[in-house]
Amino acid sequence: MHDVYITGHRNPDLDSICSAYGYAALKNAIDKENTYHAVRCGHLSEAVKKQFALLGIDPPRYMKDVKPKVGDVMLTPQEKVDAASPIYDLVQSYNESHPSAFPVFSGDKFLGLLSVDDITSWFLRDNKEKLPVYDFSAENISKVIPGFFIKRGKEHFRSSILAGAAAYEDFCRFVGENCNSVVALGYRKRYIEHAASMGVPAIIITTSTKAEDIDFSAYDGTVYVTELGTAEVERRLRMSPSISTIMGKQGRRLQTTDLFDDAKEELSSSNLRGLAVFEGEKFVGYVTRRCFLHKPSYKVILVDHNEVGQSIQGIEEASVVEIIDHHRLDALKTSLPIFIDAEPLGSTCTIVYQQFLRHNIVPDELTAKVLLTGVISDTLILRSPTTTAIDKATAGALAAISGEFDIHSFGERLFSVTDSLASMDPVKAIRSDFKEYREGGVRIGIGQCEATTLKDFPSYGDAYLKALKDIKDQDGLDWAMLMITDVLREKSLLLTTETRHTKKLPWSEMEKDVFDLPGVLSRKKQLLPEVVHALDA
Repeated sequence: MHDVYITGHRNPDLDSICSAYGYAALKNAIDKENTYHAVRCGHLSEAVKKQFALLGIDPPRYMKDVKPKVGDVMLTPQEKVDAASPIYDLVQSYNESHPSAFPVFSGDKFLGLLSVDDITSWFLRDNKEKLPVYDFSAENISKVIPGFFIKRGKEHFRSSILAGAAAYEDFCRFVGENCNSVVALGYRKRYIEHAASMGVPAIIITTSTKAEDIDFSAYDGTVYVTELGTAEVERRLRMSPSISTIMGKQGRRLQTTDLFDDAKEELSSSNLRGLAVFEGEKFVGYVTRRCFLHKPSYKVILVDHNEVGQSIQGIEEASVVEIIDHHRLDALKTSLPIFIDAEPLGSTCTIVYQQFLRHNIVPDELTAKVLLTGVISDTLILRSPTTTAIDKATAGALAAISGEFDIHSFGERLFSVTDSLASMDPVKAIRSDFKEYREGGVRIGIGQCEATTLKDFPSYGDAYLKALKDIKDQDGLDWAMLMITDVLREKSLLLTTETRHTKKLPWSEMEKDVFDLPGVLSRKKQLLPEVVHALDA
């Protein structure tokens, strides 16, 4: 099962958004092995937001890029451990599930990540010079060693471990040299009394059930009785300190959205084996070095475009599996053969509906309305020169399914929510549908905005010309243009930055850098060919 993301171009118009929505619905219906998600890689204009509000649905969610993230490779812990619990519990958990790391908590508070390296380093400490010292608690001793207290001294103490298995004289000498030791021994009264007299912090009486005949009234330490043998008691004592005592150095806390490459570099350049992963303030998992052995790749379907420069960030690292488009092909290179449906139609949504027909699937009423919205928008209510007979037939079929029988009325409602360009931020308006082309070594940017009237153009024209020049400079373009299209009256105005090529355009210049384009509605079919001709001339 894979997640596949369907996205349009970076400046999403209705055709881009609606075709992604519709194609996701189709793919989820015909392919139960994968899950398809309609997403957008750019921010919506206010007009598109309002048009989706008319549909009564939320537009596809925003997705910044398809670069592999930490969240794509992180491990989700099956269990968490309490910092106060004994190491013995940790060892038992490891023997059952063999995790590469344990998240350590104090209540609901995440404290850090405990790696297997931390555990093994603690057990493999150098013990040549002197007995290792442990942080003991009476509570944890009772948790790892079955038995009972005869007397309970300090709750927490730091000491070594000494077994009372030697001859008495040797035992006395060992205790004298290591009087700050937990003494574990069988029921040997003389030994026990001597250990108590030396003030050792704790005495563990092994292989026994009682010690009533020994007087501990003058002893301030802990006396604990167990039926376990001395060797086993020693083993368990070493694992009785709390888990918090063996936690090693902690690295930076990653976020699920951190880039795969950045996290890999950070972990490989450290001596750590793993890093904790968060979503905001919530711990959700961890990564180890093994997580970065293989770099994942997002599966992506492109709709309404096929060029790297117009696509979602990180597309070069993704696996493009399909292209559904109605533009010229300047497709990116793929490692494997893919399905491409590129047809010279007025709308990508038309192609998507044709795919529904090929699979003998009827879209539901809402999906049909979304697809109809894309068709009507991109063909300018079926008036654009790009409109074909197939677009018209598709619009009719979708109108019947969705219940929107009056296509013209539906289109006018759709465009009626378009804000006056005078009330919009010029840069945002231009960039809302701005595409870059390369022709003969010249970088060209062409934007298109729809309007319901051009009468108010004098009130905002200068501001838009200035914004257009700023965009040209910011993007490093050679030539930038904006086509403002009056959908209802079927004409456009063309705003352009200064260049010698404008003299070759076939339209009349109304004023400096503003051209009148009667009957011109299509950027792709009517404007771009004339721009290319002007460059060639």
